[in-house]
Amino acid sequence: MTIYSGETRILSLSELQALIESEFPVESVVYEFGLPYFLVRLPPQHKENFERLVSKLKPYGFIPVLRRGVLGETIIRILSKPAPSKKPSRTPLILFLVTCVTIFISGYFNSTVWNLLFQESIFLHAAFFTIGLLAIVGLHELGHKTAAALRGIESTSPYFIPGPPFPIGFGTLGAVIMQKEPPTNRDQLFDLGFSGPITGFIVTLIVAAVSLGMAKAVSPSILAQLEAQGVQMINLPSSLAWELLAGAIIPEVKGKIMLTPPLGLAAWIGFIVTYLNLLPAWQLDGGHIARAMFGERGHLIASFIGVIIAFVTGFWFFGLIILFFMGRKHMGPLDDITPLSKSRKALGASAYLILALSAVILW
Repeated sequence: MTIYSGETRILSLSELQALIESEFPVESVVYEFGLPYFLVRLPPQHKENFERLVSKLKPYGFIPVLRRGVLGETIIRILSKPAPSKKPSRTPLILFLVTCVTIFISGYFNSTVWNLLFQESIFLHAAFFTIGLLAIVGLHELGHKTAAALRGIESTSPYFIPGPPFPIGFGTLGAVIMQKEPPTNRDQLFDLGFSGPITGFIVTLIVAAVSLGMAKAVSPSILAQLEAQGVQMINLPSSLAWELLAGAIIPEVKGKIMLTPPLGLAAWIGFIVTYLNLLPAWQLDGGHIARAMFGERGHLIASFIGVIIAFVTGFWFFGLIILFFMGRKHMGPLDDITPLSKSRKALGASAYLILALSAVILW
């Protein structure tokens, strides 16, 4: 029997079995729908053995999947890796440029009140807003891409998603990267999920600190005059991380109200992005973390908890989106038998701490 991969590399069944037997003792070969899968015994260091098997099959365009059967048996299935696209795409660059424009437009309109109060350049603060928000969103995705590259996982360039500018939105709906292959084990799945939010959270803290350092005092009477002229002032609900930073950076000025520039709005959006991404649900970053920590059934339970959290904190529409797509099963890593390492479990606790620090309650 000859097996063809998505990359049209040819491998006979005996050659394929020999590659598997170089890492796992094969007890028997079973055919399902005309395709073979292998019943194997787990060697003591099966995590490392499986990683080597993935590397051995990769040049042939095959991907092994390690699972437990319904009777507790250990199974290796072989999947064909789709042929890679050889044509470079300009779509990521075009989307990035469009997103820069839509964010700048939002920054411009959000800078008008600051200009009225302090006579500072609208264009300058629109640029600050654009740079801050792009840094938060872009470096979040760069964190994912770096983690993937360090683990030998191919991925695309970031696809920035333009959004409606102010007053409907903030100019962007975020960004995504596409992995061209699944993570090998739960450790890799965890790293891919955790790397983006932790990077985005750190950048958001920096943007928030800079914006708080730029805060200026204004008399309540001046704000009252602006509101009387039809200028609407909005007091946004803030995250715990923002409150802690504000308490440490902004000095108290009696009889004055401290206002942050539009860059502070970029930080506010950054905390929301981090918070929503870390909800332990579906295919969100927090969902990947939950899948790595708790397994398939635990991920399903965590997803319902994530939906409830979204509703309770006022993000009901986002919760509905998660609920709608939850029917799509999370495939998990290739090796779903090896448990998550202890160090990642500790990091998992820190991920939920970041979730709590970033949470913004809209009600």
